[in-house]
Amino acid sequence: MIRSLLAAAAFTLALSPAALAQETPKFSTASSTIGAILDNAEAKAAFFKAFPEVADNPQLEAARDMTLQDVKGYAPEIFSDEKLTALDAELAKVK
Repeated sequence: MIRSLLAAAAFTLALSPAALAQETPKFSTASSTIGAILDNAEAKAAFFKAFPEVADNPQLEAARDMTLQDVKGYAPEIFSDEKLTALDAELAKVK
């Protein structure tokens, strides 16, 4: 009986909002806007490391309200799945 209660308590703690928040990255290519990424110094550095060819592109400002997954449809040769996956790994490290 005590083991069942302890297991239930541990399961409840594992599903707590604080625990779930720690698992969810702050930024991602699917849910974060380009503007949000550019407004965070660490995320911006990861973005420009992954996509140096767009650093000086004037269209970048016009895309601030879009996600990188959205932009992928316009420039799949630049925003490939492989590069977006690699950027997601780097963005997951941003606090």
